Amino acid sequence: MKEKDILTDFKAHQLILYAEKEDDTIGPVLTGSYMAANYLDEFHHIWGNFEKELFEKLLNKEISPIDLYKSLEELSLAELAARSGIPKRRVRKHLKYKTFFKAKVEELERYADVFNIPVANFFQIISTMQDGNWNMGHNLEATKSRPLTISQEKTPNSLLVITNPEKNEP
Repeated sequence: MKEKDILTDFKAHQLILYAEKEDDTIGPVLTGSYMAANYLDEFHHIWGNFEKELFEKLLNKEISPIDLYKSLEELSLAELAARSGIPKRRVRKHLKYKTFFKAKVEELERYADVFNIPVANFFQIISTMQDGNWNMGHNLEATKSRPLTISQEKTPNSLLVITNPEKNEP
């Protein structure tokens, strides 16, 4: 492929490709990513809508928190069962809102390890908003106040997480 064929003006995502130069040598060419330049915004829009739909299903008791995280992580039922060490039939039950509450704490810990979250996140939603775009748990009233950064620290107790809100100065 010729150098002129791969040049893309997209400063946000630069990469180095090797191409045939004008003098018939092959060498590195710094260029923008064609995929990022043309499809990244569309991907974020589609993914944001997907997150919003999942969140609404969770609020309407159509899915469980396990199903929410499984979908966000793009895991199949078999993958989640294998990674958590929980039989598929039990995982299938935990994906439903009504039977989620029958999960044992030990099972919730296993799921939390798979999703790399504290167990507490199955029972809470932290509202955030970044750059005016939808983020899971978005609360419009929260945008009227000063920006807030929220961080969570794991503790030796897997059932306990320390949540630290910090106000950002405008």
